Amino acid sequence: MKKAAIYIRVSTQEQAKEGYSIPAQRDKLIAFCKAKNWNIYDIYIDDGYTGTNMDRPAISKLLDHLDDIDIVLVYKLDRLSRSQKDVLYLVEDKFLSNQVDFVSILESFDTSTPFGRAMLGILAVFAQLERETIIERTKLGKERRAKEGLWRGGGNVPIGYEFEDNQLLINPYEAMQVQEIFRLYNEGLGFQSIARTLNEKGYKAKNSAQWIGKQVERVLQNRTYTGYVEYDGQYYPGDHIPIIEQDLFDKTQELLAERSKKQVKVSQYLLGGMLWCGYCGARLKSNWSSAGANKAKFYFYVCYSKAKRPIHMVKDPDCPAQYWKMEVLDDLVVQKLMKLSLNRDKIIQKYEEMPKQKDCFEDANILELQISDIDKKIDRLMDLYQEGKIPANKISDRIDSLYKDKKKLEKNVIDLKKQDESEVVYDIPLDQILSMLDHFDLIWEEATFEEKRLILKDFIKKIIVTDDVEVIWNTFRI
Repeated sequence: MKKAAIYIRVSTQEQAKEGYSIPAQRDKLIAFCKAKNWNIYDIYIDDGYTGTNMDRPAISKLLDHLDDIDIVLVYKLDRLSRSQKDVLYLVEDKFLSNQVDFVSILESFDTSTPFGRAMLGILAVFAQLERETIIERTKLGKERRAKEGLWRGGGNVPIGYEFEDNQLLINPYEAMQVQEIFRLYNEGLGFQSIARTLNEKGYKAKNSAQWIGKQVERVLQNRTYTGYVEYDGQYYPGDHIPIIEQDLFDKTQELLAERSKKQVKVSQYLLGGMLWCGYCGARLKSNWSSAGANKAKFYFYVCYSKAKRPIHMVKDPDCPAQYWKMEVLDDLVVQKLMKLSLNRDKIIQKYEEMPKQKDCFEDANILELQISDIDKKIDRLMDLYQEGKIPANKISDRIDSLYKDKKKLEKNVIDLKKQDESEVVYDIPLDQILSMLDHFDLIWEEATFEEKRLILKDFIKKIIVTDDVEVIWNTFRI
């Protein structure tokens, strides 16, 4: 008596509704074996696995048992696979090469006959055609949804939104974190620092996951937050509510591009990285030499072309540039900075355009709702423990983790409410900024070396050096 292995696959609820459910397939296949007087060796079931690839546990197990069976039986050919290549591989390279026949009851053929083998190739072609048709229809459907401003559906819903009733709806707790990410990045924090800050505050991403730097980076690059939906590299106006203003998003993209460039080592010289030769266009490098009996160091700036190294930085080997004493050139540039006439009206205008401090009380309310959810989770865990559904050694760690998250959020609520009660609208009042500008020379004297470099880089676009010094200022500062 022949031994048959029954293989069953269902990938979606839709297939189950169409009559491909596991019980429906099992009943028909068992009845077929009884009619043929075959013994059933085993039933192999892949529940919830796609037929577009071979990554399925039951099919792998079946292939390990080919030496023990005579026939592989399926309800329909596409239950085995929707790929022509995979069907032919399984039947010809695996089943038939191990003297195992393949039978599909819906198509009424088996590979033990010449006609059945011929039909196998034909039906495999149609199985693949059906698969490719489904893929094409899916693509067209997603593209149509995007053009209509609708989210494509499926997984990977952006943090800050929930996909409900066929549309993106704002999740207040997650949206607050998205806004915090953009704010912190524009204040100068990097991906890892932002992730660490969010985790320290007890915030959680989707599925209660801890924040990581890569996730922060993806948030900062996602145009969905400005009200757009994306499909196949194209963006279309969406019908969902934006979380981030377009201006802030554009500014963030500029910062991302700027910071992604190769990081230049911080110079130990005041004007390092700001100097350009007016003769040949090369940069100026900082250097030193020693002279005299005591080998005192002499510091200077020199054009790379004049120094003739490194060779890839040389623009003109015959450049007539001169050596500049470092203290002389530094003093010249600082004097020009001190004489700079700052446009107070422009400074006031820029200040008034700065965004006001957001309403922190609203964020506190969102966090309080999140704390309430944590309390519900703790109560639910306690109920399960009392019902004997969770052992004591497992519930302790889970409740402890929830309590820690709750304490962090409670601290943030207190901090936010204190901040909301403050009357300060900006970090530094306008009159204080104007007063600082009136006493800029005193600020410069008290500044550290790195602070002085930051001031210079903020005001200066580039410094062009010949036998004279020309400073090109950042026009938005003056």
